[in-house]
Amino acid sequence: MFGLLFVGCSFPIPASGLQQVDPTHWVLDACSAVRPDYWELKEATLFLSGPIDAAAAVGLYVRAGDSGWLYRGCVHNGRPSEVMPLQWPTGGGGDAVAPQPGAVQVGISIEPLAELSAKEGGRLGDKVDYARRVGLDLVHFMGSFPTQAVNGGEVMLVPANVMALWFAKFERKFRRDPDFLTRQRENI
Repeated sequence: MFGLLFVGCSFPIPASGLQQVDPTHWVLDACSAVRPDYWELKEATLFLSGPIDAAAAVGLYVRAGDSGWLYRGCVHNGRPSEVMPLQWPTGGGGDAVAPQPGAVQVGISIEPLAELSAKEGGRLGDKVDYARRVGLDLVHFMGSFPTQAVNGGEVMLVPANVMALWFAKFERKFRRDPDFLTRQRENI
């Protein structure tokens, strides 16, 4: 009915490769089944292997340690595959949960399409928030340039290639830590 793939880290895992908890729920121990350094699992692709009931969808959730299940996305007949950022929850103090059997899991759930569509609205809000954080990073970068008083106001003196400079810096930070923006606590 569905399959799961950890982008760059696994081959496709069919539903039969997950532990079925009940008729509509499956669980995968990420540390045992994929890799112990689960925090390196940045994205997962969830896909349908064939059509499902038109009123149903398949949702993907993650949890680490004592965290509850956190929704990450869904697939359905209208969108049979999707790449989803995992953004693992952390333990106290922002540290990764110790990679022990059963401590870090991926959950798959068959749910009514209407319920998962409502959760997707929250995901869209997360994407808007992320875009705001990218913009805020640009504003902070621009603020590092000097200003000059002109006609009673201030003018920022920036090089003509300011966008290229910012993007190069942003890309270096992103390659080092793809989650750096989502951990920022600053209000936007």
